[in-house]
Amino acid sequence: MTDAELIEGFEDGRLPPEQFRHREHLRVTWIYLARFGRVEAERRMQDGLRRFAARAGKAEKYDAALTAAWVAVLADAAAALGPATGFEALADARPELVDPRWLRNG
Repeated sequence: MTDAELIEGFEDGRLPPEQFRHREHLRVTWIYLARFGRVEAERRMQDGLRRFAARAGKAEKYDAALTAAWVAVLADAAAALGPATGFEALADARPELVDPRWLRNG
C-alpha cells in the first residue's frame, strides 16, 4: 500500500481495522510528521484515531496520552534521522519501535 493509499484509507474510514496495526499507526504518524510537523501530526493522529476507533466499534481503545507519547517518540526519531528519511529507514534504524513485541516487553 502506498503512503497516499494508507493516509486516504485512514482519513476517510475505508481502511479496515485489521489492516491498521502498530506498524501502520507508526507509518501514518511518520508521514504526518514529514508533511506537517509535530504539532499538526499529533492533532491529526488524535482526531483520526478517535474516529477510527469509533468506526471500528472500539471507542474505548482510543488513548490520547498514548498517541501523544508515540508522536513524541517518532518526532525525536525523525529529528535524529533527518527530515527526508522514509519510514523504511526508520524501521531499519529503530526496529524496536516497529516490532509489536516491544509493546508487550517495553
